[in-house]
Amino acid sequence: MADQKDNSVIIQEFSNFLKAKGKRRTPERFKILEKVLEFKKQFTIEELNQAMLNDAFPVSKSTLYNTVEILREVNVLRKIYTAENAIAFERVGQVANIHLMCEHCGRIKLVKDTNFMAYMNARKFAAFSTSYYNLTVYGICNDCARKLKRSRSNKKNNK
Repeated sequence: MADQKDNSVIIQEFSNFLKAKGKRRTPERFKILEKVLEFKKQFTIEELNQAMLNDAFPVSKSTLYNTVEILREVNVLRKIYTAENAIAFERVGQVANIHLMCEHCGRIKLVKDTNFMAYMNARKFAAFSTSYYNLTVYGICNDCARKLKRSRSNKKNNK
């Protein structure tokens, strides 16, 4: 797995892709790309929209969705699913993440496990070339576990 590309390289590849496909190279698309590159973790379209509004650069939802799809084609973003089966996006090129997803609150913690990565990279799958890994482990985060434990304890004490 390679490290993330430099942002200037991504912007140039995006521009070249748009030109090659005969798509317009609009300021909105490049501003969306700029915002996407600022995210350090996964994000939803709603979070991206809010980031654009915070910069006083509102764009339509259809422009956001269309640009995100182009960014997936260019291999800048990949789609992931949250605990609520909502769609989120994360940058490609990071070391493959293990997503620890709380089934109670829906929060996702990203962790990197080099031992797991070494194991997976050593595996050979017949007639298949791996691009990246996306592992989701479901469970309950420490915060929710403590809240549930307190809730059960309070119910016992109130009986």
